[in-house]
Amino acid sequence: MHGREEVIDRIALVTVTILVLTATLLAGWFSEPISQDTLVSQDASSPAADPLGSLAPCITSTLKAIGATSNLAVVSDYCHIESDLPRGGTALLPDLERIIRSGARVLLVRAAAGVPIDSLRSIGMPVILPWSSVDQMCTSVEKLGKISGNLEAALSLSEQLRTSLASRVTPDAPRVLLVIGGEMDRSGGPWVIRESSLHGQVLHAAGFRHPFEVPLQGAPQLSLESLVEIDPDYIVHLVPSNEEAGPSREQIAAAYIGIPGLSALEKGTIGAIYHPQALDEGPELITLVEILRGEISRLSRRNMQERVVDEN
Repeated sequence: MHGREEVIDRIALVTVTILVLTATLLAGWFSEPISQDTLVSQDASSPAADPLGSLAPCITSTLKAIGATSNLAVVSDYCHIESDLPRGGTALLPDLERIIRSGARVLLVRAAAGVPIDSLRSIGMPVILPWSSVDQMCTSVEKLGKISGNLEAALSLSEQLRTSLASRVTPDAPRVLLVIGGEMDRSGGPWVIRESSLHGQVLHAAGFRHPFEVPLQGAPQLSLESLVEIDPDYIVHLVPSNEEAGPSREQIAAAYIGIPGLSALEKGTIGAIYHPQALDEGPELITLVEILRGEISRLSRRNMQERVVDEN
């Protein structure tokens, strides 16, 4: 009984994490352009020793990748970092009191709708970093290098991101639907990755096509009817946890049973990627490209093996 409760607790934690990360993704997708008058930026000549606060996982992972975490004084509640640094809420709901107590003076925030810039300005120097495309991300990575005093490493990472996330899709490539989180909610349909998002660029970089003929409008949730209509060759869920903590691949595929006319269900090409940072939008996107290729390759091999068995 105790073991079952632990499993339920882990699944509940994964579910909460998915909801929070989905809200963050949606904030970025629906954000309006921010004028330069709104941005409060730090000049490259500013002292690199100023205590930094990172209110976005993508920013924290970037600072870690360029070796610039020594000046971090506070991070967001959902940053993945092996440290006892205080947590300062999120960019949308910052914990101003904790941020003040941390001593952070430069507050690094990903541009998104609803960021309380005036509140952040009242306690420090907010630096709003655009992060909705590969070009924006690379420019922001380089800016983080200037602010932290690690410009050379940031330039190297920026070049690696541009190369690794360049599109390699061909007109006849398989059509892959990326789904956010674990088991699909049959009552509302799957929440999916937009083609225009950074994760959408990961799909192109891995050499696959999106299944949408026209860009999604509004919330990125598909009805079951729309899912059957686009009928993707592969469906891959991005689960932000270790495989032991999330639903199994079998459980994820079982949620689609009973949906008529879905090719991926009939062919057995519904899979999952398990990684604690599967929905983050920092340098881990480079790794995600290779993981996605590997999962599609696994599903393709399994489909071919099943076809051989059926033919025999």
